[in-house]
Amino acid sequence: MKLDKIESPEQFIMAVSEAVNIAEMLPENDLARIGSDVVQDFALDNDSMSEWRDRMERGIKLAKLVKEDKTYPWKNASNVKYPLITSAALQFNARAYPAIVPTERVVKVKTFGSDPQGLKAERAERVSNHMSWQLTHQIEEWEEETDKLLVQLPIVGTMVRKVWYDPAQERIRCRVIDAGSFIVNDKVKNINDAPRVSEEMPLYPYEFKERMTSGLFLDVNLGIEDAEDSKAAETFIEQHTRLDLDKDGYDEPYIVTVHKKSQKVVRIVADFEARDVTFTTEQAISEQKDPFTFEVTQTPVEIVAGVKAIRRGSYFVPYHFLPSLDGGFHGTGLGLLLGDISDAINSIINMMMDAGHMSSLGGGFIGSDFRIKGGSQRFEPGEWKRAQSQGADIRKSMVPMTFPGPDGTLFQLLGVLIDAGREIASVKDVMTGDSGKQAQTATTTIAMIEQGMMVFTAAYKRIFRALKKEYTLIAEINAETVGLEEYNAFQDPQPQVDPQTGQPMMDAIGQPVIQPFDPAQDYSAVDMDIAPVADPNSTTKMQQAAKAQFVMGLAEAGLVDKAEAADRMLEAMDITERQALEPKPDPMQAQMAQMQMQLEQAKVQADGMKAEADMLKAQAEMLKA
Repeated sequence: MKLDKIESPEQFIMAVSEAVNIAEMLPENDLARIGSDVVQDFALDNDSMSEWRDRMERGIKLAKLVKEDKTYPWKNASNVKYPLITSAALQFNARAYPAIVPTERVVKVKTFGSDPQGLKAERAERVSNHMSWQLTHQIEEWEEETDKLLVQLPIVGTMVRKVWYDPAQERIRCRVIDAGSFIVNDKVKNINDAPRVSEEMPLYPYEFKERMTSGLFLDVNLGIEDAEDSKAAETFIEQHTRLDLDKDGYDEPYIVTVHKKSQKVVRIVADFEARDVTFTTEQAISEQKDPFTFEVTQTPVEIVAGVKAIRRGSYFVPYHFLPSLDGGFHGTGLGLLLGDISDAINSIINMMMDAGHMSSLGGGFIGSDFRIKGGSQRFEPGEWKRAQSQGADIRKSMVPMTFPGPDGTLFQLLGVLIDAGREIASVKDVMTGDSGKQAQTATTTIAMIEQGMMVFTAAYKRIFRALKKEYTLIAEINAETVGLEEYNAFQDPQPQVDPQTGQPMMDAIGQPVIQPFDPAQDYSAVDMDIAPVADPNSTTKMQQAAKAQFVMGLAEAGLVDKAEAADRMLEAMDITERQALEPKPDPMQAQMAQMQMQLEQAKVQADGMKAEADMLKAQAEMLKA
């Protein structure tokens, strides 16, 4: 079917939203124009990122401790790289990674509104358990990708993670896009408002050949037969953009994949579902003729006139270490904040190393009338060499050059720069486990950690905010893709209980009545707030333990539940299998309690019989009177 043959707006939306590859429905000249526009728009957006890209690449080079050949002040001079940015990135990852990916639950769900029967709480528990299992077990790459994200993010400032449903693997997948491979105009404030975003994807020949044979890509000649390496990866551009394919004046959102070198379109797919479209309507008159009386009845009706708005799909979640200092999209990382300081530290260290080297080796001038047989001489420790000249002649002919050792001022300046860099990166001695020679109390240590982690806590809250968006996106995908059988196999629903008898309810054939849970209903509820289980204000074990200890003190005072307080304390200390630690009932105490209950019941019965006898006696006396 060709798109130009479709006249109705509703039919057009249904056709493109269900198509596997819309490029098969377009003429060649339209595909050539779209491919050229995609590459041109990609280049414009890429140029707008040039300043941020230069800072990002410089920061990565400093973090990787890349060494370049030095010819100044002489060839092979000292070339030491101080790992200031590397240390800061490792510290950030070491604190954030265990907090975001705890040992047990990853996702927590909060509900709003009244819940007298506890149904909302049960639904929130089901969603929390299922999503935590997804992120830690089903989505195999999620934890590893999160680890990589938390290493690169503090260096470059902005990273983007892509989350989508893969029908081939029948599960959600996620991938951290390499820094600089996600292309968006730097003037964009919010990614949801961007007219287009692009991803630079390298695909090996076997990968895009598989897509061509399966029908996902058009089977076109990309012109790579003459390449030096026939198995090298080819660069494709996947651009989420808007196109007016139905020529109605409104640009619909699509995902266009183009081979960058040849500018050939290999795939176009709708970036929306049919339910995401809002149509405009207009009044019309519907005429109906009666087959017997031939009378014509006119009825006003509303018909679809065109497309009003389309909600674009969501695939990308941006993570920012620090917002852009000039208001652009790309954030600021330690590569920018510590770049000049790191270069200055490296220069001072190398100057001191070179000065020490020159001072220890020495050197000077030798007179022209003084000759040493064999040319220049080098001495081994404890070695004496014979010379053909007298000692006085040697001293007169050789003038040593004075090389001062490393300057103390440079050493002090080095310490100032390192302290400044560690202050910006929130890397203090107490944060790395070194509290100094002076012993500190627990309260003082916690206060020092709180002050030392101010910069980190702010960055961690930004990550927390991005994780909420990612979890909400996963919940939306689950509402559409998780099957009823799969969901109930995980939840294991229990048989319904008769409220009168307290026994399981049975159907006509004697099987327990089980009401299955609907994943679409559980994940589509609007009264839920899905968030990471991590606390952005408590990112260290000491902070979590201090809060748990405070709650435990309230429990001892009878102000909160003791069992819940104890469970939070065990959770803060990362003690697993907490149910096994719950106190077990004493059999003797249980038997004594049962006997006491039986005695109380017998006493109640006796009191009732006595009260009945007294009432009968009173009635008899009244009758007698």
